[in-house]
Amino acid sequence: MESLRQVFINNLKYLRKKKGLRQIDLALEIGKSSNYINSIENGKYFPSPETIEQIANLLEVEPMQIFDKNGCKENVINSKGEQFSEELTEKLYSKLKTDLHDFLRKDIFEALK
Repeated sequence: MESLRQVFINNLKYLRKKKGLRQIDLALEIGKSSNYINSIENGKYFPSPETIEQIANLLEVEPMQIFDKNGCKENVINSKGEQFSEELTEKLYSKLKTDLHDFLRKDIFEALK
């Protein structure tokens, strides 16, 4: 299961990029260094509630949205990874089975001509 910190990091990166901001842009807007933002996005530091609020305001989202497990595709895939993997495996197996059956049937039919 994905940690709350990782959910926050994934959403922060996603929302920042969606807004067209670089780390330095975000940092300057909230009065922090780009190294600080980089450290947050790399999991070395975790921001204070006040900083989270500043970030959310800049990104034009509610602070809780940055913690939403469904906030970006990375979180959705990670939180539903096993289910996603099983469903994808089943779909691929079914498709391959059908394609292989059709291929062999065509080859056998051609061989019997």
